[in-house]
Amino acid sequence: MRSTLSITAVLAIACSAIACQVPVFRYAFEQWNPTKYRVLVLARDQHEQYHSMINELGLGNELKTNANVQVEVMSPETEPIARQLWQKYSDGAPIAVALFPHQAGGIGGTVAHVAAATAEGLQSIVDSKVRREIARRLGEGESAVWVLLECGEKEKDEVARATLQRQLAEDSRWLELPSAEEMEIKPEVLGQVKVKLRVGFSLIALSANQPDEQFLIDALLSSEEDLRDFHEPIAFPIFGRGLVLYALVGQGIAPDTIRGASRFICGPCSCQVKEQNPGFDLLMLHDWDKTVGDLKISTSQPSNNLAPKFVPIPAGKAKR
Repeated sequence: MRSTLSITAVLAIACSAIACQVPVFRYAFEQWNPTKYRVLVLARDQHEQYHSMINELGLGNELKTNANVQVEVMSPETEPIARQLWQKYSDGAPIAVALFPHQAGGIGGTVAHVAAATAEGLQSIVDSKVRREIARRLGEGESAVWVLLECGEKEKDEVARATLQRQLAEDSRWLELPSAEEMEIKPEVLGQVKVKLRVGFSLIALSANQPDEQFLIDALLSSEEDLRDFHEPIAFPIFGRGLVLYALVGQGIAPDTIRGASRFICGPCSCQVKEQNPGFDLLMLHDWDKTVGDLKISTSQPSNNLAPKFVPIPAGKAKR
């Protein structure tokens, strides 16, 4: 089990022949489109009614919605997965089941959240106040937005919050951005891009029981198999277009692990292939291309078959 601070999590990252000097967070913000969640609306009948509801919510055409989601209506008997989900999560009433994108590493295709198959239930899967705030901050150029899920124990939550605030402020001061020359772009581009390149971090703290953020909370806690076993505050750095890097738990929310995440996020993007980087996408309703604008600092790079480079990133879990 991954349990101590001394463990080093080694991430295999395939690199291009020439490392891109654009910071990871900026490359992800400009180039990496979020992968799609699959939402299955499971109901025995009234399928036309559900299709109409989905269309009214603007989710009927996945090519036209700004959410990274594909919504399907099906009977519980249609596919084996539908039957399994119905038996596990439904008491006989229709349900909407959100599945992680298949590209999301070890959690791909697993359940992120289950809601009632109502307009309110579907809307809560696709959008929420905190996710809109995350998108707003990332869209204003923040390097990462950290979400702290509080455990409800005042002392633990206060220590975690203070540690994050203090270290993120320090990271904002000491981390340096590459020059235009190092990024191989014209200096005037930095002044012309819609979202200015800068280093900045912020924190959003919320209760792990907050009812109007259950999709976000469930998705974060389902991103690793044992996160629900901890009665500790858990912190998640989010960057790019809503890409969650990993979880720091309890005493793992420490200056060195926070600094390690900041260093990775603001470091050179040596890997241009999204799927070969750590993390998973949140489901968010946001027009990222419009936010970024037409002029970009980074240039999309083709993938290659070079051997991976191993980059050590400190683990963030404390002993139980």
